[in-house]
This record gives sequence, C-alpha cells and structure tokens, in this order.
Amino acid sequence: MIECFASFQEIWIAPASELAAALGSSTLGEAIASSRDEAALDAELKKADSLGIRLVTLVDAEYPALLREIDDPPFALYARGKLPVDTARAIGIVGTRRGTQYGKMVAGRLASQLALKGIIVVGGLAAGVDAAAHQATLDVGGHTVAVLGSGLDVCYPKSNQALFERIATQGTILTEYPLGTRPAKWTFPQRNRILAGLCRGVVVVQAPARSGSLITARLALEQGREVFAVPGNITTATSAGSNGLIRQGAKIVETIDDILEEFPDLRSMADRAPAGEEAAEVSLGAREQRVYDLIGLDPVHVDDIIARADLSPTEASHVLLLLQLEDLIAEADGGCYVRRA
Repeated sequence: MIECFASFQEIWIAPASELAAALGSSTLGEAIASSRDEAALDAELKKADSLGIRLVTLVDAEYPALLREIDDPPFALYARGKLPVDTARAIGIVGTRRGTQYGKMVAGRLASQLALKGIIVVGGLAAGVDAAAHQATLDVGGHTVAVLGSGLDVCYPKSNQALFERIATQGTILTEYPLGTRPAKWTFPQRNRILAGLCRGVVVVQAPARSGSLITARLALEQGREVFAVPGNITTATSAGSNGLIRQGAKIVETIDDILEEFPDLRSMADRAPAGEEAAEVSLGAREQRVYDLIGLDPVHVDDIIARADLSPTEASHVLLLLQLEDLIAEADGGCYVRRA
C-alpha cells in the first residue's frame, strides 16, 4: 500500500475499491475500509500521549534505520524513552528466561563492557539473560533498548516492573502492539524479528534446544545480521541451543573483542571511547585469595571450598562473608558460591 499511495493519509481515506486494487483482494480491501474508526484512533493517540508514549511510523525520521531494511518492518512503533535509536551501533544480547548464574553473569559482563564502549544493548526484557543484560547496561550508564511482546502499558513479566520503568527513563522501550495488548505465545516470535532487525548482530548467551532466542538468531541470519554464541557447559540443557549455534557456524564469544572485530567501525569507535571506571583494587589476605581463586562463574559448593582450601567450616564461613562484603562473590542456590562478573 505504501508503494501504491503517496502517504498514510491517502491510505486512510482511500475507498475500498482502491485498497482492493492495491492489495489484489476485494475481500481484504472491504475489510480494511470497514474497519477504519476515527474515534478509536483518536482514543488510542490520546491514551498514548497520557502515558508518555510516542507513535513512530515507517515514514518518520525517528524510525530506526536498520529496522527499515528488513522484509516486514512494523508500520508503526510505540515508544517510551530515548529516540532516535542509533541502530548502527546496536548489538542484541538474548538468552533463556531460565538462565543459570553463569549465563546471567556472562550476559551482564558482555553488556556492561559493550555499553562502556558506546554500544547500545538490545534485548527482550525477558527474565533471566535478557534482564541481566539490560540491568548491567543501565548500571554503567549505557543505553539499552527493550522490545516487548505486549503493549507498552503491559509489563511482562511483572517481576521486571522496576527494570521496565528504569529503561523507560534511561533507555528505550519499543513495541508494535497496540495499548492493552496482552502477551501471548505468538507475540514473542513476531516480536523477535524487530529485536534482530534493530541490531548489527545478536549474541545468544544461553539457550536450550527449543528457545525463542534461537528464533531470534534465525531471524537475524535471514536479515543478514551477524550471529554470535557464548559456549556453555555441555551437560547443561540451558546451553544446548547456544552450543548448537556454534556447531552450525555462529562465532564463539568469550570477550567483547570477539564481537567488535566483526565490525571495524564499531571497533574504531570503541577504541576512541573513554575507559570505564576501574573497580577499586581489593587487597586480599592469603586465605581470602585462596578461596577467591577457587570460585569461578560455575557454582562451587561450600563443602568443596572447605576441602580444597584446607579451612575449617568456621574459617570458611568467615572468609566467604568477607568476600561477599567486598562484592567479589555471591551466594547461589544450595550452599554454592560464584564469582561476580
């Protein structure tokens, strides 16, 4: 219809016969013509305005440039937060909602380091890996974009409400769905084409064999984007899909250098970016250092720490508490500990 009419206004007022001719279907032309409702449109725009939401159409200058290039870009986006989004420096980070401590830590580490280099981090506001990437980006003052599978007045999952509001203030939230649209099984796969379309490349941190993140990766490939994957434990179901992507040719990501080397312009920009604040160096005693060296991104049980560090349970508890107070480690489930990113 955009090819057949000079503007959206002409589409709005065109008779059913002209719509039918443009679409090659009299049934579709009649259905569109009979569905137009000026009062409903005014009500939607008024409600959006009251919520601080803007509508950006395909013909507007603020519409994301890279998203225009995909085969089926949304005709309109509902937006809260910062616009425009410079998609030339956007990288997606996605993964399973059931991300392990390892997956969430890796997502946070990659996101924060990219953000400090001036890269925009895009995700789906899902629990787990996506949320960790959004949170880490905001924590270092970076710009993150969340693409929803619902209306902008519906936060899903509810547990991410605080993160949702923070992104709306410090970053950008986008969706193609009208206000009041509840999330459904079909909305997320459809949403994923927008997430991939906004980015130069997509990093899959953790994904099981059947995962929405794999749909995003497939769509990214179809759109001509780069696809990256973080290797995971071969015995963990949450990494089966991301490890499979690597077998199929996705580039392995261990550091942000693995991402930036695929984009010389982003590498050049990153090299010019001011370095982020380095964490204050913490001076550890011999016992603390011994325990810290035993703890990595995979959970380590306290009993293993006691045995391998040759400490009594009381001594180990004291050292673990000190390391937690220094924000060097975190307690995971089941009496385990992991190193903070």
